[in-house]
Amino acid sequence: MRMMRWKSVLGLAVLLLASLALAQALTLDLRPYLVKVVEGKEVYEANPLAVRPGDVLEWRLVAENRAQGDLRQVALVIPIPKETYYLEGSAKPLQVGGTIVPPEFSFDGGKTFGRPPLKKRIRVVENGKEVEKEVEVKPEEYTHARWVIPVLSKGDKVMVSLRTIVR
Repeated sequence: MRMMRWKSVLGLAVLLLASLALAQALTLDLRPYLVKVVEGKEVYEANPLAVRPGDVLEWRLVAENRAQGDLRQVALVIPIPKETYYLEGSAKPLQVGGTIVPPEFSFDGGKTFGRPPLKKRIRVVENGKEVEKEVEVKPEEYTHARWVIPVLSKGDKVMVSLRTIVR
C-alpha cells in the first residue's frame, strides 16, 4: 500500500509539473469592457465596476505563446456569464497565419461545441402525447465560445472577442 501511494503522489507531481509548464507556455488574459457610444463613437471602459441591464460588454481574450516552440490545438474559450447573453454575430473568425479559425459555441456549459446553427432535442406535448423534437438553439442560450487554433507559433499573440448583453 505504501508503494502505491508513493506512485500516486509521483504521478500527481508529474501531472502538476506538466500543467505548470503549459501554464507558463501559454499566457491568457480575459477582460471585460463596457461598450458605450459617445458622440457616435464606441468608447470602452476596462473592467467596469457596475453594469445595468441592457449594457453591452465586450470580452477580450488575449493569448500569447511563450513556449520554446509551437503549440498545437490551442483552444481559446470565453465563458458567457449567466447574468448576460451572447450578442449574435459578435464573435468573429480569427486569422492565424494563413488559417481562418471560426468560433464554435456551446449551450451545455462547455461540454460540447459546434458551429451555428446549433440543435438540441426537447420533449414537448403534441395532441396529448409527449414527443421529442429537434429545435434550433438561440444565441441567447450559448454558454461558451471557443476558437481552436491548429498551430500557435512561438512568440505569437492573438486576441479573440465577443459581446454580451447584461440581462
